[in-house]
Amino acid sequence: MPTRKTADTAREHGDWAVPYQPADFTDFDPMAFSWTAKAPQPTLADVAHRLVEAEGPIHRQVLHLHAGEVLFEPRLSAGRKRLVDSAAASLVEDGRLVEVRDFFDLPDRPCMKARWPLPGLTRRPVEHVAPGERERALLGLVTDRPRGLGAEQAVAEAAAFFGWSSRTGSASGRLMSDLYRLRDSGELIGWPDKLESAGGS
Repeated sequence: MPTRKTADTAREHGDWAVPYQPADFTDFDPMAFSWTAKAPQPTLADVAHRLVEAEGPIHRQVLHLHAGEVLFEPRLSAGRKRLVDSAAASLVEDGRLVEVRDFFDLPDRPCMKARWPLPGLTRRPVEHVAPGERERALLGLVTDRPRGLGAEQAVAEAAAFFGWSSRTGSASGRLMSDLYRLRDSGELIGWPDKLESAGGS
């Protein structure tokens, strides 16, 4: 089983590798929020925007989970998940968020970092990590070791970076598809045994 990336082992990587930092809601009073109140109060749109701003690209299901944690409801009902979805949709309509295949992010924010799980935080399954973030990890790993990784090694190292086993689940298949996209777009050369970044970074 691959070792989960930690702050110590992350030093071997460039500045593309960062820990997953949950949104900071220490100034937020969940008791001031009501699902039904009509009076002025913190809104679901506020919560959703702060979560996406700090944690984007964030999958819809992770948005549900973290919104529930912020509002002291770890398990949102289906109806309340729909309310979170509606709040996120209104932000997309207003141009404050973008949505691509169930991932939310800020508009015009390129994915420049890949995030490993801090100890004590739940690992995101591969389906909950945006393809752009997975590709950033693969490209970063190859850049850190130019011509030192083959395709299968890069996939195994990316799986370990995110805390997944490369031998179980769909992690390997998805990461290999990500690697093919990087190759086909011309971002990676030296296929398949001596990978390196075409741009050198």
